[in-house]
Amino acid sequence: MDASTKIDSRTTMFALAICMVTGMGTIQMQPVLGGALVDRMGIGLQQMGVLFGIELVSMALACTVAAFGAHRQNRQQLVRIALVVLLIASVWSTLAESFATLCVARLLAGASGGVVQAVVYASTALRTHKDKTFAVLNICILLWGAASLGILPPVISAFGIPAVFAGFVVLCLLSLGLCGRIPARAPASGQGGPGRAAVYALRTDSTLLLVLVVLLFAGHGALWVYQERIGKAIGIAPDHIGMILGLSVLSGAVGAALAGIVGRRISHRSAQLIAFAGSILATLLMVYGTGVAAYALTACVIMLVWFFGLTYLLALTAEMDQTGRLPGLANAAIFIGQALGPAVGAVAVGTGSFRSVGWAATAIYVIALALSVVVTSHHARSERHRVRSPLGST
Repeated sequence: MDASTKIDSRTTMFALAICMVTGMGTIQMQPVLGGALVDRMGIGLQQMGVLFGIELVSMALACTVAAFGAHRQNRQQLVRIALVVLLIASVWSTLAESFATLCVARLLAGASGGVVQAVVYASTALRTHKDKTFAVLNICILLWGAASLGILPPVISAFGIPAVFAGFVVLCLLSLGLCGRIPARAPASGQGGPGRAAVYALRTDSTLLLVLVVLLFAGHGALWVYQERIGKAIGIAPDHIGMILGLSVLSGAVGAALAGIVGRRISHRSAQLIAFAGSILATLLMVYGTGVAAYALTACVIMLVWFFGLTYLLALTAEMDQTGRLPGLANAAIFIGQALGPAVGAVAVGTGSFRSVGWAATAIYVIALALSVVVTSHHARSERHRVRSPLGST
C-alpha cells in the first residue's frame, strides 16, 4: 500500500519528469547546439552528425540493456549510479577542448541517460493512471524542449558552449536529490506469477507494438527534418518559420494534455485512429499547401494529434507489461524510429521533392494505422478475456 501510494504521488511524478528531462540530454536542443559547435568549436558538419549520433546510439543501447534488467534491480541505486556518471560526463563536456574528448564525454552521457530513461519508464508502469502519467511526461519534455531552444542562443552568446553542459550538471544534482522518490522495487502484486510478466512482454503483440513505435517516429522524423525547408520553399521568412515550429511544439503539449484529460473515455484503437488519420491528412496538406496559414495550421495539427496518439501508445506499453520492461524497450524503439525517419526522408526528397517526402511519411503512417488496429484490437480482446476468466488472476 505504501509503495502504491508513493508511486502515485505528485512528488514522485515530479521526480520522474525531472529525471526524464535530465536523461534525455541534448536531444531536443541539438539543432541550436549543433550550430554553436560548428561556429564556436570549428567542428565540421559531418563531425556534428557523428557526435550526436554517438550520443543517440549509446543512449539507445543502454536503454535497451537496462530495460531488460531494471525490473530485477534496485531502481533507486541504478538511477543514482547513472546520474552520477551523467554528472561526470557533463562536467567533462564543459572542459572538453577537442572533438575526440567531447565524443567520449557524450558517449558516457548518452549511455547513462539511457539508463535513467529506462528506470523512469519502468517506474511509470507502476502508476495507476498510466495515460495521465505519460501525458505529464510528454508535456514536460515538450515544454523543456521549447524553453531550451529559446533560451540557448542568448546563453551560448553570453557564456559559451560550456554553459549548456553546466546546465546538465545542475539538472543531475536536482535529479539526484529527487530520485529517492522512485520506489526501489515494484510491489510483489505488480510482478505477477514467476516469469509471467517477463514472458508476456515478449509476446507477438508486444513485438508488433514495438514495431508500431518505430513506424510512428519514422513517419514523423521523415517530415520533421524538412519542415523548415518546406516553409522556406513556400516563401515564409526564417524567423516566422521558427515561430511557427515553436508554436507547433506547444500544440504537441496540448495534444498530450488532451490525452491525459480524455483518458480511458475512448479506447486505444480510437485514439490511434484519430492520431494516424489526422497525421496523414495534415502531412499531405502541408506538402501541397502554398500559404503561411496552411503551413502553420498543418504544423500545429501534426504535432497535436501525434502527441495525442503517442501518449496512448506509451500508456498501452505500460498496461501490457507491469514490470516496465516493455515501456523501456519502447523508448529504445523510439531511437530506431528517429534514425530511420530522416533516412527515409533523405531518399524521398531527391533533389528537393518535398511532396515525395510527404507521401513517404504518409505511406509509413498508413502501415502504422493498419498495425495499430491489429495491436489495439488484440489487446482489447485480451483484456476482456482476462476480466471474464475466473482464472485470470492466477
